[in-house]
Amino acid sequence: MIPTLYDDLSLEKQAATQQAKAWDIDTQIPWDRGVDSSKFFLPLDADALVFPGLGAAQRRTLSQYLGLVINATIAEMEGVIDLLRRPAWEDMLQKHSANPELWALGESFFAEEKKHSVAFNRFIEVFCQVEGVKLASLRRLLPQGRGSSLLAAIRMNAEAGGFAFWWLVAGVEEVSVQIYQMMHKHEKALDPLYFAVHRMHLEEEARHRSYAFLMLELAQEIPSTLKEKLIRKTDLILAQTMTAAWVLQQLSRVRVAKELRDEHPFFQELSSCLPALSKVPLWKVFHNLFTSAPYIGFVLNVRHQKQTLRYAQKFGVWRVPMPVPQMGALFTEVSG
Repeated sequence: MIPTLYDDLSLEKQAATQQAKAWDIDTQIPWDRGVDSSKFFLPLDADALVFPGLGAAQRRTLSQYLGLVINATIAEMEGVIDLLRRPAWEDMLQKHSANPELWALGESFFAEEKKHSVAFNRFIEVFCQVEGVKLASLRRLLPQGRGSSLLAAIRMNAEAGGFAFWWLVAGVEEVSVQIYQMMHKHEKALDPLYFAVHRMHLEEEARHRSYAFLMLELAQEIPSTLKEKLIRKTDLILAQTMTAAWVLQQLSRVRVAKELRDEHPFFQELSSCLPALSKVPLWKVFHNLFTSAPYIGFVLNVRHQKQTLRYAQKFGVWRVPMPVPQMGALFTEVSG
């Protein structure tokens, strides 16, 4: 349920609900249980995204690596949000004299996103402690958002009066919920701590994901110059293309596992998955990532993001055409 942009009471009620139901990162996530490395982090499709024909141990390791990539991606995306707070939020609300309730709801949103980033990074640290993996080495394989061209492009857009930041946020929020929904069906086969972190994340995402759409509503309401109107028409395209470029670039980091294979069994097992990738034609890799690969496809293909797509159609903004998703069943062991 999305509060009404100019309904002060609904905005105030939403802010109060989020504050009352907020969870504590230290006491409400069972960090002391550690990580169970015999478990999957995420269920996989039959082709393991683009790594077909893997053995059971390889699929489990790839599942754990993908789970760490998802955690790092959300941590990076929700972490850099705070870096864009001024141009993409504060300046916009000040410029357009937003009501105090919209400010209060936004303060809650940014605080929760910062907490989520800390939680997902903490899981990565716990994994390294339990498994004896060097954090610095693992970080070489995981997404990095700070200093990226994505961050620079979204900042420039916001400073020019664009709202690409909020299209990006809307997509990430929706994907986060979808990831949990895929996990929920396989809870017993997944690492309990990994599942718990995502379960807590879902609670607050479900409550505050409406904020991005409120900001997009604001973008349609405020007076704009011809230049600003054109920018807002292309905001979603910018968010789509820059996010896709960033995600695909970050996924290529998996190849660093070959350099680290002698450092730890986790890297060795992950490195042993790479020959399966090399057997897949490049065109099919891209096709799978945009159509059938779980999790990654949710981010790359806006047609997975139903609410975001509805708002894009409602506002008449332009977007990059995407193929129809072909998501198959997911498994926590070798299929068949």
